[in-house]
Amino acid sequence: GAKENAEVALEEQVPLMNVSLGKADWIADAAHSYGGKVLSTITTAKHAQSALDSGADALMCTGHEAAAHGGDITSLVLIRTLSERFPETPIVAAGGFA
Repeated sequence: GAKENAEVALEEQVPLMNVSLGKADWIADAAHSYGGKVLSTITTAKHAQSALDSGADALMCTGHEAAAHGGDITSLVLIRTLSERFPETPIVAAGGFA
C-alpha cells in the first residue's frame, strides 16, 4: 500500500517526496532527517496550511481545471492566493495547464 511505498522511498533516501491527502508529518520528519524535502499537493488554502504544519517544504497546487478534483477555485487564483498567504513557501503550479 501507500504507507509501505513511502517507507521504501524513505529507506532509499529519495531526495524529494510528493505527498497528498492526509497527514504526512511522519514522512516529512523522516525525509528531513537525511536532508530530503517534501512537496505536498494541495487544492485549498486550508490544505496548504495543514501541509505546512505537517512539515511540507513546498506546495504543488492544483485547481478546478485538473479534471475537477481541485475544488471550486481555479489554479491561477489559487496560486496567487497561496503566494500571498505563504510568501516564503515555494509553489509549483499543476493541473489544467496546456
